[in-house]
Amino acid sequence: MNRLKKILIGVTLIALLFWLLSSYLMRAWTAKPPPLPADVSIMQAKPETRDGKTWLGQSWVSQREGLTIIRLKGSPFDMGYASGVLLQDKMVTLENEFLDMIHGYVPQEWKIKLLKGYVMFRNRRLSDYVSLEDRQQIHGVVTGCKDPHPELGPFYNRMLNYHAAHDISYMMIDNPLVSKAGCTAFGAWGSATEGGHLITGRNFDWEAADVFSRDRVVIMCEPDGGIPFISVSWASMAGVVSGMNRSGISITINGAPSSLPGETATPVAMVARDVLQKAHNLTNALDIIRNTRVFVSTLWLIGSKADGKFVVVEKTPDATNVREADGDSIVSANHFQTEKLKDDSRNVRYIEEATSTPRYARMSELIQTNRGSISATRAAEMLRDRNLPGGKFAGNGHRSSLNALIATHATVMDLTDGIFWAALPPNQLGKFVAFDVNDFDRELPALTVTADGMLTSGELEKAKTAHKALNEGARALKNGDAQAALAAADKAEANNAGFYQNAALRGRALLRLNRSAEAVKAFEMALAAQPAFLSERKEIEDLLKQAQGTK
Repeated sequence: MNRLKKILIGVTLIALLFWLLSSYLMRAWTAKPPPLPADVSIMQAKPETRDGKTWLGQSWVSQREGLTIIRLKGSPFDMGYASGVLLQDKMVTLENEFLDMIHGYVPQEWKIKLLKGYVMFRNRRLSDYVSLEDRQQIHGVVTGCKDPHPELGPFYNRMLNYHAAHDISYMMIDNPLVSKAGCTAFGAWGSATEGGHLITGRNFDWEAADVFSRDRVVIMCEPDGGIPFISVSWASMAGVVSGMNRSGISITINGAPSSLPGETATPVAMVARDVLQKAHNLTNALDIIRNTRVFVSTLWLIGSKADGKFVVVEKTPDATNVREADGDSIVSANHFQTEKLKDDSRNVRYIEEATSTPRYARMSELIQTNRGSISATRAAEMLRDRNLPGGKFAGNGHRSSLNALIATHATVMDLTDGIFWAALPPNQLGKFVAFDVNDFDRELPALTVTADGMLTSGELEKAKTAHKALNEGARALKNGDAQAALAAADKAEANNAGFYQNAALRGRALLRLNRSAEAVKAFEMALAAQPAFLSERKEIEDLLKQAQGTK
């Protein structure tokens, strides 16, 4: 009895020591906000509505043709505080749905806690690589918005880490949010475009929670002492993933093959923000990027009105390489192409396994097809293209197409005229609303690009029905109901004909039902319809062999 008592006491003491150590480490790894600036008078201001806008200090929020827009002006803290107050509802919704998404991928609570601890450890020095101005803006955001989840730790620490979400996601090798990344962008000028204008367009593809598409926000920023710029992202975002500034610089971010980060550095969205706030030309932009340490690999498509061209910057934690255009257009997908990086083993594997090269090829085709006539309207049409290279349509949602119906936002920019277009949801299908980077108050309804016909033809709803049927079919197979899976495959095909996943699901169901000859035909159809990913193709090939062996 005494021995058992001693064991219990020992276990309790060890558990207590472990808890104390964990608590100490978590506090030590938690980022502390910077001191409040001397002038925090904005905290005494109250929102007021006038002229169709809700104002706080020099900043305001409004709607323009269905898009939420916010103009932030002043010091970093003032801009952050105004953002936190004026976009509070969207911030709360965004975090709630983001957390739901994470729990969907990682349902076990112990894994969530383990992941949280790992991220905090890896990012324990994140503050050292984020400028004081950016940290002050984030501090303003969390001061202006009531913390919706205090149980998850300090709001400032969470918000700082959210700004590194792109980078953090690469810490998880098999993260489904990253393994199928698919952003595509292009820049064109000179004889490639209408009137020789500098035109760029991009799809920000991320198969995330619906809130990231539904609640996109256009942010017009006029920082004290910096170049005014416009970007599209989400409530509370201080960094930039797609934007342009008043000096005629544009920048968009695409993910690239990356190894597990060695240690924390500057989040790439913060680097892009720094470029827009400070750069007047390519030399300025490239100096900023070269001199900033990052912890994941990234592709930046950068345009410059002063230089009259676009370039792609391929950056890893160890190197910065610039890819110049071969002519008057350039395309950026998700793979490296410069001599020093193209043969990297991760890049070679990514090219083989993912969809970067077919998207790159299709965008290159569209540039040539539309050569001499690329305008904002034509650029939007290119971003909405749903065909594979060669112009073949292989079903809606194909990840080798430019428009796989997963974009959280899309933009078009005319650097020559200083006009920025942001698409309304869903994806890049809504109308593209125009903004004047030189006059944020100016409305440009005449320049609006009309919505895609999918929104009124019923085709989008049918594509959603098909996608839902595929998910239901997969669950039915998992639960041993092959007949229900077969019915789901037929429903998916009826609503989205020719998509390889329909035939693949049908083949799996038929194989379970011992209808091998029919399964063989289904798998052959799936392979002929060009599966997007190497892993899918190999799996279907293995199933085909299995079906052939049981005929």
